Formats: sequence, C-alpha cells, structure tokens
Amino acid sequence: MTAVLLLAGGAWLLLVLLILCLCRAAARADEARTSRYVVQGATVGLLLAASTAVAQPTDAEAAQCRGGDVQFETAPGRAREALLCELNATRRRHDAGRLRIQNDLGRAAQRHASDMRRRGYFAHESPGGHDMGDRLQRAGYARAGCQWSAGEILAWGADGRSTAVSLVDAWMNSPPHRRVLLSDRYQGVGIGLRGGTPYGGSGVTAAAVLGSRSC
Repeated sequence: MTAVLLLAGGAWLLLVLLILCLCRAAARADEARTSRYVVQGATVGLLLAASTAVAQPTDAEAAQCRGGDVQFETAPGRAREALLCELNATRRRHDAGRLRIQNDLGRAAQRHASDMRRRGYFAHESPGGHDMGDRLQRAGYARAGCQWSAGEILAWGADGRSTAVSLVDAWMNSPPHRRVLLSDRYQGVGIGLRGGTPYGGSGVTAAAVLGSRSC
C-alpha cells in the first residue's frame, strides 16, 4: 500500500512540474520581444523597431476617447478612430508629437493583422519568413531614394479586452512597446484591425506601424 501511495505521489508531482513548465513556456512565448537592426543600401536606410503584446484588462475610467472603452465586436467601424485617438492622447500626456494617419503604413498594418488572424500566428515575421521591412516595401512606404524608419507594435485582445483603451494600456505596460509608442522619431501611423484573435474566438487582432520618412 505504501509503495502504491509513493507511486501515486510521484506521478502527481511529475504532473505538477509538467504544468509549471508549460505555464513558463507560455509566459515566454507571450513575453514582449524587441528586434532592432539596420538595413542599408545605395539609396535606402532602414531602421526597424518591433515588439508584441497581449492586451490585458484596464480600468474603464482610463478611457480618453469616444468609443475607447467599447469592445471591437460592438462597434468595429469606430475602432480605428478610437485607437488613433487613444494613441495620440497617450503621446500627448508624455509630451510626444501627434501621429497622423498615413495610408501606406495603414496598408502594411492591415495586411499583417489580417494575415495573423487568417493563418493563426502572432509574430512580426510571417510563417513564410516575411518581416515588417518586406511589408512596408510592398505597401510602398520603403521607396528608393528615401530615408525612413518604422516601428511595429502588435496585440490581440479577447472579448472585454478588445477595446482601444485595453490595447494601448497593454502596449504602455511593456517597455519595448512603450518605447515605440512614445518615440518622437515617428510622425505617421497606420492601424490594422481584424476581428477575432490569432487563436480563434471573438476579439481583435491589432497592428500599429509608426513611421517617419524623408524623400
């Protein structure tokens, strides 16, 4: 009987250790990561700053903009405007310049948000190996003869966490995201939003690309 109890106890201990290992692995997978590098050519200089986040709950009183605390599923048509407003309200509180919508940045952001949702991944590099630089070139932002820089921040939020306030709050609580969001280097922004999360279910998958360019 004692031997049976010892075996049962050992099996339980192994199960607990396995669960802890899985939890730690999941935490590492969701942890914000930063990648910075320079790609230089004859006429193009490219600086990339990238990071990812998962949206966390936020106090509704922190909402600064109309629709900022409304779930994406409730009013998807207002979500982009609300997120832009929240981004600028946050930058204003930290003495950073106002961001203005830039269409080519928006194309890159929307394509990436949609692709992550459709193919079920959450990363700056797609399963096919394309990164933010590739997306910005395809969208027409990276032009020969121009000097430009860009930063990409990603997030997803399910149900009550799919609000503009929740997304910005998640980015601000992650140092790599915060650096990109508040950087004075950037004056333009493109926002991509897609209903649902990369892992299924209701919510929102978001990508924001901040940039500056001189041609």
